[in-house]
Amino acid sequence: MSVSLDSPEQLPEAFRSTGMRSRALRSLRRDPGALLGAIVITTLVFVALAAPLLAPYPAQGQGEANVPARDLAPSAEHLFGTDHLGRDVLSRVMFGGRPAIGVALAVVILAVLIGVPLGMVAGYRGGWLDEALMRTTDLFLAFPPLLLAMVISATLGASLFHAGLALAISWWPWYARLARTVTQSLKHEPFIDAARVFGVREPVILARHVLRNATTPILVQATIDAGTVILAVGALAFLGLAAQPPTPDWGLMVAEGRTTVVTEWWISTFPGLAIFAAVLAFNLLGDALRDVLDPRTGGR
Repeated sequence: MSVSLDSPEQLPEAFRSTGMRSRALRSLRRDPGALLGAIVITTLVFVALAAPLLAPYPAQGQGEANVPARDLAPSAEHLFGTDHLGRDVLSRVMFGGRPAIGVALAVVILAVLIGVPLGMVAGYRGGWLDEALMRTTDLFLAFPPLLLAMVISATLGASLFHAGLALAISWWPWYARLARTVTQSLKHEPFIDAARVFGVREPVILARHVLRNATTPILVQATIDAGTVILAVGALAFLGLAAQPPTPDWGLMVAEGRTTVVTEWWISTFPGLAIFAAVLAFNLLGDALRDVLDPRTGGR
């Protein structure tokens, strides 16, 4: 089989779309949703990392009780009020971003590292290997991700680490499916055929050509999933299957204030708003990335 690479149409999209990607980045910077999402995410990450320096009461933010000041309403001294143990809610919200965002990013990265290689191998090889891997993913996809994570976390024991591991196990099949679909659409492209003709090994083809062209949909999916995982981590913490007291965690803080949400509304409202802001920001950024990077839209 002979394949000519004289025509630019036969080059991989990653190599012939540099100009398009530049235009897409410029469009992304002009997108108000993308800018808002990026600003909120950057702010939340910065506040979480710098919480020991920014929090008005760092010790309380990490769990130290101050019983004489319990259940105080928002004021100049405690902008977000205090909880049932007298801990400053603002400080707790600042420190609570660490497990929420950190676990979410770790879950997405782990799910990508597990799912993408398996999906690429399945899509490229086909045959019995593809069938075996896809039936395995179907087995995981038969359960709602949060329900499966709840079962795994409860089985392993309630902790933040186990909750993150459970969510990664629940999430990787989606990336396997996505990577398989992209790989199947690319494996008979002329530039892939040319690589085979010249004796390029399969791992190199998958890493240099297939993965490079699959980066865009994976990046978009991972950005949106980061927000979804933050919500899932909060849900597991709310149910007592993730972070345990006195660990500062947004979902756990919402759970701690649920019984007095009418009288001491600030205890659960502010961490709930933090979860809302994080999920909304990642979804705004993910939607903007999808619209800008989708070749069918021409990068707007």
